[in-house]
Amino acid sequence: MTKRIQTVQTLSAVALVFVLQACGGGNGPAMSGTGNSTGSGTAGTTGTGGTTGTGGTTGVAGTTGTGGSAAGGSTALGEPACLSTVTKGGACTPTDQQLCFKTCGPEKTGFKSEMCTTAGTYAEMSGCSFDPAKDYSCYKIPAAANTQCPAGTPMGSASCDVPHCVLCNSLQGVTGGQYNDSGGAPKVGWCTCQEPNAQGLRTWTCASDTAWPCPLGAGC
Repeated sequence: MTKRIQTVQTLSAVALVFVLQACGGGNGPAMSGTGNSTGSGTAGTTGTGGTTGTGGTTGVAGTTGTGGSAAGGSTALGEPACLSTVTKGGACTPTDQQLCFKTCGPEKTGFKSEMCTTAGTYAEMSGCSFDPAKDYSCYKIPAAANTQCPAGTPMGSASCDVPHCVLCNSLQGVTGGQYNDSGGAPKVGWCTCQEPNAQGLRTWTCASDTAWPCPLGAGC
């Protein structure tokens, strides 16, 4: 009887083993493990690219000085002044002044250029140029003779005693009258008696009709 019981117990134990093995082993029911889920963490956002710095604005170019002349380095009307070696029709070389200016007109109010040409001589401009920004009303040519003018023909650089801005010539200032230059040569134009110089002397300053501030002898 005892042996029968042991056999039954043995068979029961064997059966239990098969049942446990069929159910997944001795550590409890084997459950199909859920596959590892891919991490749901948000992928690292790529950093926003640094903004490229705005290019520096190129500085405004400096303005070149008014009236600069490449040939003579002139920076203003009537400059540079001619050296004493520059004469009309005189010889010049590439090392001499290439472009310069001399004064002209009454009281040296105008200027004319002297340019060294490829022929190797200085060519002087015709006439006389005047700064349009200046007032030349003192040299306005009269329509009638100035009775304050002395008789005869005035001579450049000679002494005088006539109110300043009174134009005189052989016709007392009327268009077509003549004056004599400092060398005594007669020319068509006008003279005016300058204000006293440092020594208190007054002299005639004269210019031809082509070197007068009033165009072609009319108006100012």
